[in-house]
Amino acid sequence: MKSDRPKVMHEILGLPMVFYPVNICMEIGADVIAVVGHGKEYTMPYLKELGAECVVQDPPMGTGDAVRVARDMLVEKESEDILIIPGDMPLVRKESIEALVSAYRESSADMAVLTSIMDNPYGYGRIIRNDEGHVTEIVEESDADTRQRQVREVNTGVYIARKDFLLNSVPMLHPENAKGEFYLTDIVKMADIVASSMVIDGEEANGINSRVQLAHANEVLRSRINISLMEEGVTLYDPLTTWVSPIARISRDAEIWPGVHILGRSKIGGNVKIMPNTWIRDSYIGDGSVVGNNSVIENSSIEQDSRI
Repeated sequence: MKSDRPKVMHEILGLPMVFYPVNICMEIGADVIAVVGHGKEYTMPYLKELGAECVVQDPPMGTGDAVRVARDMLVEKESEDILIIPGDMPLVRKESIEALVSAYRESSADMAVLTSIMDNPYGYGRIIRNDEGHVTEIVEESDADTRQRQVREVNTGVYIARKDFLLNSVPMLHPENAKGEFYLTDIVKMADIVASSMVIDGEEANGINSRVQLAHANEVLRSRINISLMEEGVTLYDPLTTWVSPIARISRDAEIWPGVHILGRSKIGGNVKIMPNTWIRDSYIGDGSVVGNNSVIENSSIEQDSRI
């Protein structure tokens, strides 16, 4: 990212990108343990504010090591299953996570992995299957041979595993690979049964490692939210220039004109008109109100039928 700020604290639609995977976990009822490292002085306060517990990985020695440092917290949890999601995957959908959990439970597997098909899989771990189609191995790009690099099905980095299997397998990992790290993917070879499920939308697998990818993620999430709003009865005169936070709420028959930003926990009532180039953050706009051009409204409550 070429930034002094931790990658996961860069914002998408006004919220740090780490908000999105954490929010999915909380929506499905999971307790959240966040493994933090570089920039923990920035990430830990925010994650705790969201309701997550935090543990520090220092130095970073790979995804398998991340599970190792969280071991004591995991042991204390009553849950028998552990869901693992990278903090830099803001595009993954809740529906894809729910499908992964279902595939895992229906197969009585030791673990399950969320996969994606990519036209250009460079940089991603490849999913290796046997003749029966079962997942037998995940090979990282840096360790893959020529044949394995031709595989287009990739690992998204999202898993669910039985807690006892996970905690018993991680101590057996070793860093004998190109990066000298403890790969969590190596536990696949230790499992008797590995289930899998594919993302609903190929965009979900995209992690964020550059400002270009960050801008693209903003675009994708903005489009998803705007389509949902229009399907629910909100008029967006120019969806390409309308930015709405995923935690904002807009009621039916509201009319949103071009260049409007509605961020934070804003709530827009029914039959509200918001005119062009307006900025609203963490505010309430009552039913039937009209917000004029170029308005800036923050931390405010506007009564119904008002004119601003």
